[in-house]
Amino acid sequence: MRLEVDHVSHRFQRLIAVDDVSLGVGQGETLCLLGPSGCGKSTLLRLIAGLEDLQAGRIRIDGETVAGDGRSVPAEARGVGMVFQDYALFPHLTVLANAAFGLDHLPDAARFERARALLTQMGLEGLGGAYPHTLSGGEQQRVALARALAPEPHVLLLDEPFAGLDVRLRDRLREDTLHLLKQRGTTSILVTHDPEEAMFMGDRIAVLLRGRIVQEGSPVQLYRRPVNAFVARFFGEINCLRGRVRGGAVATPLGSFAAPGLADGTDVEVIVRP
Repeated sequence: MRLEVDHVSHRFQRLIAVDDVSLGVGQGETLCLLGPSGCGKSTLLRLIAGLEDLQAGRIRIDGETVAGDGRSVPAEARGVGMVFQDYALFPHLTVLANAAFGLDHLPDAARFERARALLTQMGLEGLGGAYPHTLSGGEQQRVALARALAPEPHVLLLDEPFAGLDVRLRDRLREDTLHLLKQRGTTSILVTHDPEEAMFMGDRIAVLLRGRIVQEGSPVQLYRRPVNAFVARFFGEINCLRGRVRGGAVATPLGSFAAPGLADGTDVEVIVRP
């Protein structure tokens, strides 16, 4: 399923959280929304999921408008799954019941068969009768992912799902999750503030700052051809050299660099990776 976000804006009183954002995610593609805290990533995810009412713009899933043009499809009818950072499991339900929660349209036998299959795929076989509080953080996150995938959503949204895990577990879960998404051909959006995670998980990355997309492209494009210093700094350490354009170039201790499109006398920064 293809997801399209068309000129979407959203504000909370005087704060503009999302500012005229447009993007598309193709069938089976994973797009990472990357940026600092407060840049609008999670708000955009909530608008797509239907957890916030759209104020401006349009959202389409597989060509159908689910928000905008005077229409708002309820969250539960959009075919969108969501995995939250804090897992949001139901403490009074077993692992199996949590995984089967969104399958009420199926007979009980089919519900639990699908839930068991997903739990096995997540490496959680034998834990169906356990309760969430008895599981580790990584196991809880796998249950949350199984629950989101069980209804076979058109689009899967993941809001910093690995942020609370230790480094080794986080790396393993990222790899397992990416493998599962590709295996199932799931269209997905992952929100993160970790550039390494975005480069590993994303087919494409959209970098946000103050509610706007600053640059969008493949991980290689963003790393090798950042559009500005903010994007360059986001993807790793840099050395910043100051200079002034003379004769179409800027002289630095590392040599002279061409400065196309900049007038002589312009003060510039030359950014070099270590």
